[in-house]
Amino acid sequence: MTSYAITGASRGIGFAFVKHLAQDPSNIVFALVRNPTSSAQLTSLASSNKNVHILKGDITSPAELEAAAESISQVTGGSLDFLIENAALLMGEAAAFSLTDLVGDAEKTKVFGKDLQYTFESNVMSIVHTTNAFLPLIKKSNIKKIAVLSSGVGDVEGIVQWGMKDSVPYCVSKAAANMVVAMYSNALVEDGVTIVAISPGLVRTQTQDWAPQFYENMTKVFQKTKPSFEGPLSPEESVNFLLDTLGKLTVKDTGRFMSHHGNKDWL
Repeated sequence: MTSYAITGASRGIGFAFVKHLAQDPSNIVFALVRNPTSSAQLTSLASSNKNVHILKGDITSPAELEAAAESISQVTGGSLDFLIENAALLMGEAAAFSLTDLVGDAEKTKVFGKDLQYTFESNVMSIVHTTNAFLPLIKKSNIKKIAVLSSGVGDVEGIVQWGMKDSVPYCVSKAAANMVVAMYSNALVEDGVTIVAISPGLVRTQTQDWAPQFYENMTKVFQKTKPSFEGPLSPEESVNFLLDTLGKLTVKDTGRFMSHHGNKDWL
């Protein structure tokens, strides 16, 4: 059986990965979540698919991740084929700030600093925690693939072309995540491990009241470089692209930062 571990599996892209992979009985899928009982849809999916296992695994908790890795090891005999690091923080208190908004404003600067630190813990240090916890299992696999879900807004050239000024902590954290992946690739290439940073595209994962306006605004931003862009993908559409791209990767691709298309087309 091919084994997959997916973080942030209770909703959005993470859940779409689990749902898609569970359809193949030759897959064994480990869904990592902060609270194993908080997602009714995931619980229902696991109850009707014996190849889905829900595990507690907060990406900011090395202890929980190591415990999850041990649970997986007992099921698979000590290996893991695919690690999909999906969980991340999207919005924080300072999401609406531009860097120049901080000039002369001590309170905003304080909020920004706290938000940046929290975002780095959630989106950058979490990669270290997660990768290190599962690395011994990955190394024992014949497939040895790690996908860290990044974002096109972690691309410096893209940010300049789109003229983006806000969501600074998120954008900066994703650029840093890409560098972490590159550094891991150098350390792991001799072990035959393929690790990549991959953007899922703009995906409709948010359902709050502000979400429609957010996606409308982001669509307009991205149309600056791609006028034909029609708007966000569904999680299911994104996962289809991601799995197709991941299936084609070899160790020669390790360290790359790519889109769901396998190139630099972020949309």
